[in-house]
Amino acid sequence: MMEEPIPVVGGGWAGCAAALTLAQNGCRVALYEAAPILGGRARGVSRDGLPLDNGQHLLLGAYTETLPLLALAHASSAPPISRSRLQIAPLSATQTNAVHLVARDFPPPFGLLCGLLAARGITFSERIATIGGLVRWKRRDWRCAPEVTVAQLLSELPARVGQTLWEPLCLAALNTPTTRASGQVFLNVMRAAFDTSPDGADVVLPRENLSALFPDAAARRLVARGHAVHLRTKATVQSAGTQGVTLRVGDATVAAPAAIVAVGPHQLIHALDGSLHAGTPEIVHALDSVTRLEYESITTVYLGYTGAVAIGAGLVRLDDAPGQWVFDRGDILAHASPGAVSISTLLAVVISANGPHDHRPRDDLAHDCDTQLRRLRPGLPPSVWSHVIAERRATYACTPQAVRPASGAIAPNLYLAGDFTDSEFPATLEAAVRSGRRAAHALVADRR
Repeated sequence: MMEEPIPVVGGGWAGCAAALTLAQNGCRVALYEAAPILGGRARGVSRDGLPLDNGQHLLLGAYTETLPLLALAHASSAPPISRSRLQIAPLSATQTNAVHLVARDFPPPFGLLCGLLAARGITFSERIATIGGLVRWKRRDWRCAPEVTVAQLLSELPARVGQTLWEPLCLAALNTPTTRASGQVFLNVMRAAFDTSPDGADVVLPRENLSALFPDAAARRLVARGHAVHLRTKATVQSAGTQGVTLRVGDATVAAPAAIVAVGPHQLIHALDGSLHAGTPEIVHALDSVTRLEYESITTVYLGYTGAVAIGAGLVRLDDAPGQWVFDRGDILAHASPGAVSISTLLAVVISANGPHDHRPRDDLAHDCDTQLRRLRPGLPPSVWSHVIAERRATYACTPQAVRPASGAIAPNLYLAGDFTDSEFPATLEAAVRSGRRAAHALVADRR
């Protein structure tokens, strides 16, 4: 190991990925997180004895760097995840404007194409026209002009299929409405999920909260191997040059050979001392880029019921009034603390992107979602508990015009990571992990 530890500022998924990757490459690591818990914008939140997430997340089989890193962090046991083929189904048969699709277990892209051929809720001619559109995208190597939006892409497909299938999936993946979402990033996700690996479209769901899924496991692995993890510790980079970097950690000054900054885009300006704000062109560009980003919210409404509620397998679609998707979070109940609120079923209703729901009082929004579920599924047992978590800056708006800094060196011996630095994927867990690993590999390569 290098004698001097490499500081990683920020204990979200990008920071934890960077720290694990540095450790894999023989570096000593000191991970600093200002909050009392790791995970950043994808973390656990305890309420009334229930280990909730601060927002509902899922992963894809195409997350080619996240899934191996989960396995590394949970080296002594299998990662707490469940994995299944992509399946999209409405909650209720009364949802006439909904598609039921199951991706088939065939080599890509035939798994999706065969799933579309057998899809219910769209006509045979719509299925054929949709497959034709996907084939054209593939022939164009999943590329489009930089300024094209998802709405413009979908205009090549039957309108009803776009509205009932691809618009909801775009909103879930990019957290940005199709009229504003980047067509190229959407195609990147499509290619990764449906055209690169046989299990790319698999849906991967956590069986523990998000902190336990990765950040906490990564921290345990780091500490067990002699690295340092500091919570409730704010670290600010004061200087960066060819001789190394200095950080202000609490009231102390820490010198290090190099450092990685892996904080949220809106936090970047505070992680760099003011003297660095007019530093290298890369720092200036990074700070200018993040100030121009717009943000989209993700709202998760947890509803607890006294009896059993069967919602079906896969991604369960609602009718957008107001919830878009619903998930059974029995895994949370399985890890509830003694004395936790007594409920038999815990559902998570998800609302992606900004909208009128952002201005609803939280109790009213929980009531709205419960009413929605009862309208679609009459006879639900009583709802006795609810909790609303709204992340106002859950992701940046993934628009064609969004200018993002690249992960890697932004000054001598100073490196940047974060989901907002990945130019291929939207603000996902995979983008965060990839950026952290990329920054760590760049640091190690430069020092060697």
